[in-house]
Amino acid sequence: MFIAFHQVIQWRYYAPLITVCFLLLNLAMGYIFVPDASTPELQYRDMGAAIALPLISGLCVFFLPLLGRKAQASIRESARLSGSSMRHANAYIDRIGRVPLRAFRLAIYAGTATAILYLGAAGLLYIEGYDALANLKRVPLLLQVVYFWIAVILVLVSLVRITKYLTRFATHDLRIELFHIEELMPLANAVLWNTVSISAALSLTPIFWLGRGMPKLDIPLIMLVMGVTLYMLFFPIFKVRQMVIRRKQLALERIRDAIKTASKSSDSTKRRLTDSVERLEEINNLVGVREEINRTREWPITVPVGIRVALVILVPPMSWVGASLVEWLVHQAVA
Repeated sequence: MFIAFHQVIQWRYYAPLITVCFLLLNLAMGYIFVPDASTPELQYRDMGAAIALPLISGLCVFFLPLLGRKAQASIRESARLSGSSMRHANAYIDRIGRVPLRAFRLAIYAGTATAILYLGAAGLLYIEGYDALANLKRVPLLLQVVYFWIAVILVLVSLVRITKYLTRFATHDLRIELFHIEELMPLANAVLWNTVSISAALSLTPIFWLGRGMPKLDIPLIMLVMGVTLYMLFFPIFKVRQMVIRRKQLALERIRDAIKTASKSSDSTKRRLTDSVERLEEINNLVGVREEINRTREWPITVPVGIRVALVILVPPMSWVGASLVEWLVHQAVA
């Protein structure tokens, strides 16, 4: 059953189709409406959930297979550029291909439990003031909460595991030359896209808070997702940088030893260093290589990529500020 349903959500048109179906269902059920000055906070909350739940869950499910294929392509490209073992690269590609299926069972159990705990903590399993018919009417929305948490946990767990495989391949199985660190760029772009997907989902979270402030219960959840996002972004970058620094240090130590050896006078001839043109040329070449290694960049990202990283990090806070402004304008219009 898990395998069959996992194959369904991997279908290219599944996420857009199920998102549109959920939105139409919520519109038909009356969850989505045009608010006015008399609209209570409970209806605002249901409307925000009716819009945000399908959009965010659909975005997560849509991105997951695309990001998996992009990670596989980045490993293949980096291995080709660096001349690394394609056998090892294909092993990592196979592991990444199995990640979503392995995470799917965990996502179903953890997502269902998280949804029930969240609804219970927020007092949404039974709302005072709603009659039995109203509570029954909210069942489709409650089921979408379960689907939402399954999708979010699935994409988070999958991307964390994919990020670990990308990092392990870059630091253990990728042949990286100090003067050709651009071979890491496909992997860096894959990591960046993983972060973009989560940032895009985070930027939609203010829809949940239409007509009201951010609930205190949502704050730790948002912080947790942002923490996972920063982990996926910075963990590979720092791990690769540490590896590059170690290789630079080893190369500089070898060059320093070679310079010391070339600088020593021969005991038999007692000739001065300046008397040997060959030794001077050798030392000069070693010094040049040492300076070149010192100038080699240690970060596996370029300035344009760094700018994109900064923008990705700023997207959710900027969207929250924009949502607050839009909410204020809406309140002014319906007041």
